[in-house]
Amino acid sequence: MNELQTNFPPATEAASTASLSGAKNLEKAPANTPPAHESTASAPDTQSSLPPQPSKAFEIFTWIKHTIGAQTHLSEANTTVAAFWVISTWFQEALTVLPCLAIIGPAHEATELLRVLHDLCRGSLLLAGFRRGDLKDVSRRTLLISEPNLTNQTAALLGNLTNSGFMIVEQRSYLYCHSSNAIYIGDNPTIKRIQHAIYIDVTPALDAEKGIPPEWVHRNIEYHLIKYRENNLAQVRRLEFNPRGVSPETGAIVKALGNCIVDSPALQAALVSIFTMHDRQRISERQDTAEALVVEAVVALSKRGAEHLYAREIAVEVNRLVETRGEGSKLSPEKVGHRMRRLGLPTCRLSQAGNGLVMDKETIKRLQTLSGMYIGEDLLAKTETSIASK
Repeated sequence: MNELQTNFPPATEAASTASLSGAKNLEKAPANTPPAHESTASAPDTQSSLPPQPSKAFEIFTWIKHTIGAQTHLSEANTTVAAFWVISTWFQEALTVLPCLAIIGPAHEATELLRVLHDLCRGSLLLAGFRRGDLKDVSRRTLLISEPNLTNQTAALLGNLTNSGFMIVEQRSYLYCHSSNAIYIGDNPTIKRIQHAIYIDVTPALDAEKGIPPEWVHRNIEYHLIKYRENNLAQVRRLEFNPRGVSPETGAIVKALGNCIVDSPALQAALVSIFTMHDRQRISERQDTAEALVVEAVVALSKRGAEHLYAREIAVEVNRLVETRGEGSKLSPEKVGHRMRRLGLPTCRLSQAGNGLVMDKETIKRLQTLSGMYIGEDLLAKTETSIASK
């Protein structure tokens, strides 16, 4: 995620005057749940600058954000996103989607971030590499993985682990392995797409300055995170937060993160704002692709009300758009058909005249989703009424 900016409400006095460092790591895991040491956590030091009463979401968020900022060179936007993700690791059993934090950039900075996350996340383990066979030994933990040579097959497995309820079969046993994961995937993430992943770049920001975190954090933050979890787990289970204005997959991520922010609508709104901007950036990056041209061509042709569209018709419209804009190369009907299949718009044999799309309800529904992903809100708003009325 690049330089996304947002404005937060002012922190409480205790939160605004302190920076945070690592918490004492949680080592032992009770049966069937990530380890948290809830039963042995000590009360906060009365001399600490942290308030003795259970902390609110904004205080917790601010302390975590300051901790990450004090020990890494992350940008403000990436530090903010990482803080939201850390809080979500404390509510894993209550979430339907457990977002994966995918880290790109230099290896040294990535390792720095993984170490900080190790101190803040619930039941975390630092792993040098990742294999399917490891899951039987590390299930129900927060996995912090360094795997710069990640394969597409492993990326797909990690994506599946973001969905609660899914199991793997290992030596005739069924294992529930969904968990919160952060993974360093190297400098080039283009072929390593992970479902429900939040991508952050740890390349040092020009304005990032590391500070020295205060000693009191090591004695107190675990207590406050545990109490925040205990006080709010039941409410998080109800999954009441429903973000608007973001794409479907982004919406699932934001819903998961936002549900863990209790009693802070302003912080939830800031979360939605960050990912709305992220969606817009992704749309902007996609608009120059061949897939975007195909989606735009199908949307334009769909306004004619035809029951089906031949691939050759779509190719003609795609090439008209290419010629009008004076950029890109033309596509043959065969290549258009290939792009449509990749987009989830499979063609079929319409007649002896060739293959194409049947414009049924399922195709139209998929086209509306693709319009939001590749074209953007403005053009989608102009065409949506025409498409939906068919």
